[in-house]
Amino acid sequence: MDSAKYFGELDLEKRKNRHLQWALTACVVIVLVQALTIKSQTGKDRFAFVPPEITRPFWISAEDASPEYFEQLAQFVGALPLNITPETASAACKQYLTYVLPKDHDKFKKRCTIEDARIKRDNVSQMFSVENISTDTKRRRVALIGTLSTFVGGKQVSRDKTAYLIEFVHSDGRFYIANQEKVTTDDPFNKKQAG
Repeated sequence: MDSAKYFGELDLEKRKNRHLQWALTACVVIVLVQALTIKSQTGKDRFAFVPPEITRPFWISAEDASPEYFEQLAQFVGALPLNITPETASAACKQYLTYVLPKDHDKFKKRCTIEDARIKRDNVSQMFSVENISTDTKRRRVALIGTLSTFVGGKQVSRDKTAYLIEFVHSDGRFYIANQEKVTTDDPFNKKQAG
């Protein structure tokens, strides 16, 4: 029996085992790093903020967008609180709040809650028909001018020419509603007062 030969083979096998142990340790470390990376990325909200129906092409850059983008977005989000019935008011409000800056969420939710209660209490339905859209791309504002028809208990009580100004703000890679308010139809961007 050649003990030197066996001890040599034993040392060789031990070295192979050590190499395999290091390779296994490296694999375990890689798996742990990948698991931690995946865990850190899950749960982060990412939104694609595009209008639900695209009727005209538009462009979006890092912090800006084309007038067509703002127009289509304004038509969609503007319609949420303006085209409502007692049955749809809550759902429209909930969807509208997804387009509001997180820091302004409570302010808009309070407004929605008050309006929802009034609509249900008075059995009000509204329909806004857009007739003209004006865009101030530089300040990310869109004016929707049209006819607002209001019905109470199924009977039309008003049909008025109305304008709404919607302002957008860019934050965290997407555009949010900064403000939506009723404005005058002849000067929706309030240029006379500003000039």
